[in-house]
Amino acid sequence: MLRAATAALHDEVDARFSGPFETDENAYAAFLVALARAVRPLEAALDEGGMERFLPDWPERRRSRALERDLEVLGVPLPAAIPVGVTRDEARLYGRLYVLEGSRLGGRLLMKRALANADPKVRAATNYLGHGVGADFWRGFLERLEGSAAVAASPERTMLGAREAFGLFREESAHA
Repeated sequence: MLRAATAALHDEVDARFSGPFETDENAYAAFLVALARAVRPLEAALDEGGMERFLPDWPERRRSRALERDLEVLGVPLPAAIPVGVTRDEARLYGRLYVLEGSRLGGRLLMKRALANADPKVRAATNYLGHGVGADFWRGFLERLEGSAAVAASPERTMLGAREAFGLFREESAHA
């Protein structure tokens, strides 16, 4: 349901965030800056909304610190965060997290491209893209999402959360 409802947004964000990371360190740095402006406040809003109540391993899934390390490696200052409203609505929280967790799948492909860059700093700045490699975060997330009574009772609220999260990335990808 979520995949179908957000397919166009997903495609748009993917296209905008796909840069020549194999050859252009500035494009890769701009990509990480755009991510940092959206990921950090989105994760903080998920924290404040109580995501850990619904997904106990949520703290291990957080990637803000990995993203901050990547920017440090590249010598790029942390950008200002986009304001993100907090919700305690379980269905909306799951919708928002669907976008973050789903981005791991595409991140693997982007990591291969970054690792092909000749600049050792770019190759070293793949903590965010490589976060959770070897862990089965996606399957665990899907089990919780599909088992959530709140999601089942309110798919429209879940889709709202996903659209909110995609909107953050969509806004930032326009600047990447």
